[in-house]
Amino acid sequence: MAAPALPPEIEAVLALFAGELAAVGFPDVDGARLTALAEQVRRAGDEVARAREALDAAEAAAAEALGALRVAAERGLAYARVYAGASPDRASLVEHLAQLAPPRAPAPVAPRRRGRPRARPAGTLFAPPAVVEA
Repeated sequence: MAAPALPPEIEAVLALFAGELAAVGFPDVDGARLTALAEQVRRAGDEVARAREALDAAEAAAAEALGALRVAAERGLAYARVYAGASPDRASLVEHLAQLAPPRAPAPVAPRRRGRPRARPAGTLFAPPAVVEA
C-alpha cells in the first residue's frame, strides 16, 4: 500500500529541517520531531487504506449474500405460490402471496465521484453576451 502523499508545503518544511535547519531545534519543533510526525501520518494513512480495503471486501461479501438471499426468496415465493394454488382451501394464502412483490435487485448505483468538482473555465460565468450582426 502506498503511503499517503503529504501536502507539498509540509514536504518543503520537512526538507528544510532535514537540510539547512538539520542542526537547529526550536521548542517542540525540530527535524526529528517533524520526521516522526510525518511517519505517524504515513502509518495512519496506510491504516486507512487497509480499512478501506476491508470495508470494500465486507461490502462485496454482503452484496453477494444479499444476492443469494434474493434468489432464495424468489424461489421460495414461487414454491409457495404453487403450493397455495394446488389446494382450494388455501385461498387466504393465495391472497397474501398475491400482495407480495417478488424480491427484486435494486437498480445499480453509480459509484460516488471522489475529489473536488471540476472547475469551470473563468470566462464562462461573466462573459459578455454574444453580439449577433444582421
